[in-house]
Amino acid sequence: MNKKISILIILVAIIGIYGLFYVAVTNVLMPMELDSFKNDLNGMPQLPVNNNSTISDLENSADIIENNPSLKYMSQSQRSEMANQMRHLNSPPIGFLNQNFTDYNNFYAGSVLAYKLIGKGTLANEISNLSSITNNLTSLTNESTAINQKTANDFENGDDKAYAEDLRSSVNNLKQYNKVMEELKTQLQKIINQLADKKT
Repeated sequence: MNKKISILIILVAIIGIYGLFYVAVTNVLMPMELDSFKNDLNGMPQLPVNNNSTISDLENSADIIENNPSLKYMSQSQRSEMANQMRHLNSPPIGFLNQNFTDYNNFYAGSVLAYKLIGKGTLANEISNLSSITNNLTSLTNESTAINQKTANDFENGDDKAYAEDLRSSVNNLKQYNKVMEELKTQLQKIINQLADKKT
């Protein structure tokens, strides 16, 4: 009899602890994260992040360079000077996020576990999906830096064909970044909607 009572007390204690945990997650964590994700969304650049006219200008420049090779007509000193300026300014375009997404993803990893424990698997999965999107953004930012470096090198070397290809690589990178940023905004809005609906 005493054993049964002990087991019952333990079960009641576990249920009580879980109940407190559930209340804490739904009434404290979820409202806090709702505000946090709203701030994240409001802090995102407007779409498209990279202006379509900028992309069009790069495409036109690539066509002009390819059809009318002109770098060879510049002196080596001129090309070197301009290439050094390009290297000095070698950074992702203004619209690219300068953010450590590793810390961002780690910050929400605990939340994912908490939501799974209280049966909000859909919400947990939506937050988990952020990591793949932010990883893509990080890759595109790193790719942009590498392209810019190659562009400066090919310009300095007077390689018109490679330089035109670099410009097209930049165009593709900017378009991809716009697309992934749109995915990030959509994902953040999904999470906000689910946090606002505590039945999710």
